[in-house]
Amino acid sequence: MKVGRKGLLGGGLGGLLGRLFRSGKALDSEPPKPGMITLDDPRYERFFNARLQVWSGAGAVDDDVIAYLVSPEFLGSPAWPTSRQAFRVVRPERSLIIASDGLSDLFVDSDSQEPGFGCEVFIECPDLAGAAFEDIRGSWQFDLIETLARNVANFGGIQAPTRQYGIFSMELPAPASMPAHWLTQRGTVGALINVTVPGRPSYCQFDQDVEIRLVALTILLPDETEYVVAGGAETRAEIAQRLVSAGTGLASPANRRSVLA
Repeated sequence: MKVGRKGLLGGGLGGLLGRLFRSGKALDSEPPKPGMITLDDPRYERFFNARLQVWSGAGAVDDDVIAYLVSPEFLGSPAWPTSRQAFRVVRPERSLIIASDGLSDLFVDSDSQEPGFGCEVFIECPDLAGAAFEDIRGSWQFDLIETLARNVANFGGIQAPTRQYGIFSMELPAPASMPAHWLTQRGTVGALINVTVPGRPSYCQFDQDVEIRLVALTILLPDETEYVVAGGAETRAEIAQRLVSAGTGLASPANRRSVLA
């Protein structure tokens, strides 16, 4: 499903989408309790625009976001702060970024003032540079970042490992269309989480005292995954540095040589 980014939370189409994505509680006939956050809170628009501004500094941002006709939370997936789950497409020169958009929204129907899970996640895919919207939506790269976003929601955020380790690793289920040479013997895809490089944003400032992380997913080849699993923090940092030195940085090109080769 394609949803326009302009005026998403405002009137007109934005108002319609606000009603479409409003949580079940918000649709109840009872008025919200005092202090409870509702989708007409102006911070939703402000946070949305702040994320858009940061990504616009990395490249052209598509007018359409990847969204869902029915929110995945109603189909059993982990809930995001609101039932609006979306991903934006950013087009740096000769590359492409797919980034979650909504993990850092305020928790609707709560009195929490925290920006959701405190982060958004993204994957950079040079091989998708210039790709059409439907090709991006159907790509294994999108499947991976969608899975990571759902894990973030399931974990209740990833602030703890990012604070403790900086860069950490995960193994994710391999998408059906994932090239076979990326798969471990366990049928998973290894990844470094939270590699940072100059020229790509790692934080987004919402308000004076409200900041979130923009967290990259960088896929690993099987030998790199096993090396990281065996070695821990030192090997994670080593692999990240080798990727940066090789010119790959935080990106996930479909075909690259192992930095251990």
